Amino acid sequence: MGGTGLTGDALAGAAMAALADGMGVLAAVHDATGAIGDFEWLTANRAAERLFGHALAGRRLRADDLQDGEEAGLADCLAEKQAVRRLVTAPGGARWRIAAAPFDAGIAAPSVCVTLVELGPEVPAVPESDRAHRAKAEFLAHMSHELRTPLNAVLGFSEVLLAETFGPLGSPRYHSYAADIHASGTHLLSLIDGILDLSQSETPRTEMQEEAINVADAARQALAQVGDKAAARGVDIGEDLSGDLPLLYGDARALQRMLTNLLSNAVKFTPSGGQVMLSASPMPDGGIGLMVADTGAGIAEDEMARVLEPFGSADMSVPRGTTGTGIGLPVVKRLMEMHGGRLDLYSEPGAGTTAILMFPPRRSLPHAASHGAPLGMA
Repeated sequence: MGGTGLTGDALAGAAMAALADGMGVLAAVHDATGAIGDFEWLTANRAAERLFGHALAGRRLRADDLQDGEEAGLADCLAEKQAVRRLVTAPGGARWRIAAAPFDAGIAAPSVCVTLVELGPEVPAVPESDRAHRAKAEFLAHMSHELRTPLNAVLGFSEVLLAETFGPLGSPRYHSYAADIHASGTHLLSLIDGILDLSQSETPRTEMQEEAINVADAARQALAQVGDKAAARGVDIGEDLSGDLPLLYGDARALQRMLTNLLSNAVKFTPSGGQVMLSASPMPDGGIGLMVADTGAGIAEDEMARVLEPFGSADMSVPRGTTGTGIGLPVVKRLMEMHGGRLDLYSEPGAGTTAILMFPPRRSLPHAASHGAPLGMA
């Protein structure tokens, strides 16, 4: 077995260095009263140094640094001359499992050998209500996907009928019925998209597809989507987009959904002859603000909280057939929260409603940095 040239101490040192877990030996340092006040690292492997973020040999460690509340620490280990095993919270919030035992380091001061294993941050228990909420959100997402398939067939065949692709329909009523089928299908598809957005935004594992977004282009695209509806209702719709808007680092689909929802609501609840305006400008703090304002029915103060809850709607004096589903604003609120921003809503019955999207400064990108994430977001 000979011939390696390794002594017992060298072999032990090599084995400790190879361990994936942090390991080291500390010597007790007594204060003037004779009590153990500090420990000094005699040796430590690289795994231990990675946990602390620096070299350890020769550094001091307070006796209670690896002690959680009233639990036994290193000093207690030496006093009781027996091993201790504890879970502790390290600086920065990480959790470590420590095992410590008295150790003969061949010096006069009592010593202790410690092993440190990083467990990561503590994961809070999920309440039963949260599990039920998550199950509901996942069910809605699944059903929304399932409903889209037959609905796309309804829309597709109704378009074929309207275009009379395979010949005339005959009675003009058939054309009218096909138009009604297509309009109803389009409305139902919008509702399904809203439910899908709501369920996805409430699922904890939802991930955003983030990229640099030209806000002005996104705003004009949303305006184009609701332009025909506004014209049909006799609502004047306009824009006020600042020329020095930074790029927005976020989810392009989510931004489009938010703007379309806000504009659709504004047009829906604004009577003929009213106005809807979409504005966007940089904020004094470096963030980006977008505002959709209308001269419509407005919302009473005591109903503001309800319209931001899923499937909640205000009791507004609007023409028949224009009541909402209670999906749009909650979706906007949740998507803004996912971006670290907020939705502010201001309204007064009979005087219209103003919805403001406030994106934080960290989501603003200069146009020259369009291919990268802003500092702190990567």
